[in-house]
Amino acid sequence: IINYDLLDENLQHKYTLSLYSSQDNFVQPLKMVEGDVGIDQKIGGNKRVVWHAKDELGEQFKGDVSLEVKGRIYIPFVTLNNFADISSIKRGKDYNVTWTAGRGSNVLTFDVFDKKGEIVHTYTNIANVGEYQMQMPKDVKPGKDYKIRITDQKNKEDVVFTPNFSIKRRIPLFVKVGLAGLIASAIYLTTSNIQGESAPGEVPLLPDPITPF
Repeated sequence: IINYDLLDENLQHKYTLSLYSSQDNFVQPLKMVEGDVGIDQKIGGNKRVVWHAKDELGEQFKGDVSLEVKGRIYIPFVTLNNFADISSIKRGKDYNVTWTAGRGSNVLTFDVFDKKGEIVHTYTNIANVGEYQMQMPKDVKPGKDYKIRITDQKNKEDVVFTPNFSIKRRIPLFVKVGLAGLIASAIYLTTSNIQGESAPGEVPLLPDPITPF
């Protein structure tokens, strides 16, 4: 557990912070960390980072390790224009995401994270032209606290996260259940009427197949 204070005279500044170790001479940031680390960290005291050393180094590791917290002022490489107004996304529906582009030559990746922090879908090779027509696939489960990470494919340190949003079905489940009930009722009533109108000894005709919605 690493405790630190993040001090800056300008309280409006935000930082990107990473934890490094002497194992590789403080070159690559450690991955098995959580807490006050990553992008968009606010100024303040009593910050806390938890490093899961056994997961990073292995159960059999023995030795001394030095740690460093390094940071730089966080400046978003793109600025989202309209995503704050999108509180929920329906699967299978088109959404036009717009942003103010930084460098027009770079290519972007959109990673969709669920509330567990796992990637559930990725949009790749997005041109940095300031807008993208996005459609959430139907295999992404409905739920809350989703977010999208936008990264530059050539510079992984350029990262922006969207505000959290929820994912919903395009057709609510109760409507689907209601339609299924109506279809079943229609089939029952149609066959009942046909059977009731059949003459003695005649084989009742079955109704035409109903095309599903």
